[in-house]
Amino acid sequence: MIKLRHLRLRSFTAERTYKADIAFKDGLNIIQAGNTSGKSTCLQAIIYALGLERALGPQLAIPLPYAMRERIHAAEKAEYESVLQSFVELEIENEAGQIAVVHRDVVGGKDTKLIRVAFGSTLSTGLAPMEQRDFYVLDGGAAVQEDGFHYFLTSFLGWDLPIVSRFDGNECPLYLETIFPMLFVEQKRGWSTIQGPFPTYFRIQDVARRVMEFLLDLDVAQYRRQRAELRNAIAEFNNYWSLERIKLQDAAAKIGRMRGLPEKPTAEFAQEPEIDLQLFHDGEWIRLTELVTEIEEDVAVLETAQTPMIDTIAPEIEARIAFLRFQVDAETAVLEAVRNEHASEVQDSQALTTRVQALEIDLRRNKDAQKLQRLGSDLGKAAYEHICPTCHQDVTNELLPTVDSVGMALEENISFVKSQLELYRSALGASKERLQEIAGRFRGVDRSLQDKQQELRSLRQELLRPGTSPSRTAIENLVRQQNFLAQLRSIDDLALSLIDDLQHIAKGWAEATSTLRNLPEDNLTADDRKKVELLTSKIIEQLAAYGFRSFEADEIALSLDNFRPLVRARKDDEVIEKEINFEVSASDAIRLKWAYLLATFELKRAKSTNHPGLVVFDEPGQQEIRSGDLFAFLKRASLASRESGQVIVSTSEELELVVGEMQGRAHIIDFPGFILQPDPDVPPQDDFEVQLG
Repeated sequence: MIKLRHLRLRSFTAERTYKADIAFKDGLNIIQAGNTSGKSTCLQAIIYALGLERALGPQLAIPLPYAMRERIHAAEKAEYESVLQSFVELEIENEAGQIAVVHRDVVGGKDTKLIRVAFGSTLSTGLAPMEQRDFYVLDGGAAVQEDGFHYFLTSFLGWDLPIVSRFDGNECPLYLETIFPMLFVEQKRGWSTIQGPFPTYFRIQDVARRVMEFLLDLDVAQYRRQRAELRNAIAEFNNYWSLERIKLQDAAAKIGRMRGLPEKPTAEFAQEPEIDLQLFHDGEWIRLTELVTEIEEDVAVLETAQTPMIDTIAPEIEARIAFLRFQVDAETAVLEAVRNEHASEVQDSQALTTRVQALEIDLRRNKDAQKLQRLGSDLGKAAYEHICPTCHQDVTNELLPTVDSVGMALEENISFVKSQLELYRSALGASKERLQEIAGRFRGVDRSLQDKQQELRSLRQELLRPGTSPSRTAIENLVRQQNFLAQLRSIDDLALSLIDDLQHIAKGWAEATSTLRNLPEDNLTADDRKKVELLTSKIIEQLAAYGFRSFEADEIALSLDNFRPLVRARKDDEVIEKEINFEVSASDAIRLKWAYLLATFELKRAKSTNHPGLVVFDEPGQQEIRSGDLFAFLKRASLASRESGQVIVSTSEELELVVGEMQGRAHIIDFPGFILQPDPDVPPQDDFEVQLG
């Protein structure tokens, strides 16, 4: 909730100070003055003080007339004086009773992007402020950073602005500038549309729907936000999964291969995480855990065995040397065969990649041709209909043999290319898996070959040492096995750690996916529909009271897509809803705008909404509307704001008529001449010097 308490305008010239002070009250406030007297200046000053001029358009020009920027005079025939300095101050109050005074310079002062906020009722009571703080506006971060004024104003209002999608794929808050066109109708552009007009340069998708969902506090908006947050969370979980999976694949690639880890997180993995790390050892694939157990047993035997003397094991050494020579030759041949197999598979994989790329290009071209054909193009038919593309005659005489069959039509060709693409993509995936398997075999054979070559060198050196020396080969073998075991354990520990991380990711993914599926569909809930129905009934009720004539009032409905007014027409016993465009008269469009905004304001009394309880109408008597209808609207506004909230209206209707019609139902602020008048009590130069200081 927000309440305007006091508005102050000051414009300083070299000769004097021009001022205007307007004290607002609860309920209906009517600013009455003649045309070109400054009513719109006062209301636009409210927009300017709150830094909301971009609600009027993308330009950053100050939305105030020349009396606040360039020149000013006290009466129509008086000479103009140059404006040297001017500012606007607005005292506001929120639902918690906090009061703040917003000060913003117009010309001759500080930068217009600077807004100073003084806490306390300094305008209405004259008391000194309890605290002051500066904020910035109309600059990056003003809506999301702590020093941004709109961040402060959002908090002051007690709003939690939703995050909405933009057309560029990014997200942003539902900026205040997009909401205030539903709260403030300025004279130049505000009456041009029934809803809004909403600024489009923020590039927010479905901005009208987003604003109305927020103001009406519809459940569908919360569900949509939850849905977007959950989709983002799922995407993040998928990304984290891919990163952790790559880590595990890299670890597995150092020793062998990995099996059983899905490409994306699954609910099954969240409950029972299990993967299979395998090494190519002694000519076969073996699981890492099994190999660790086997090596641990071998190391335990070697650690407990006595180190023999060379003399006692010399025959065994010679036999082992002969066996290792045979093994080295055999594994060298195997290694070369695996290397050749890998090279061949690489070529096959490259060929498959090239084929997939060609099919993708072919599919895209065929789809483009199909699109052109659907649009009416006939330039591509000649080839398969045997028609000459130049003379458009049947091609009957050809040098090539006659073929009875004709080429496939575009639809058939697209279907064929898709099937081929699916086939070759599958083959490419299988080829990549074979490459990983071949690489794992190569590493296993290469590691085994290096171990055997090292052992062979050690055994040869062993035979050259004194026979009474202890065997170094046994010790070196133990060290090799211990190092190999340490490497396996390290990878096993890393794998266990990564599996824990992957399980955590999979659980988060499963929870987010389940929550997303259980959310209601992206439609209005039952409570939402009740709000919209009540809003519609209030609009219809008001239209009947305001003399709406373009249609029967009860033919008006609200679109459930963007909540714009529709008209229901009956055709052949069928009800058709259509947009209200040029079928409504100009004056009825004004009446519909009154009803739409005031009904949204009134809804706050019956339902929970985010409406701040403030709506401003600048000259609602547009299009030479009947005076009786205008006062019917003002009386309804007085009734709607009697218990809570504020409606502020400016009008040029005669004061006597306004007072007579309203009969105490409104706080009337009248100005017989220009609203900005010279201050007779303050010496101009002293006051000017104080403001400059």
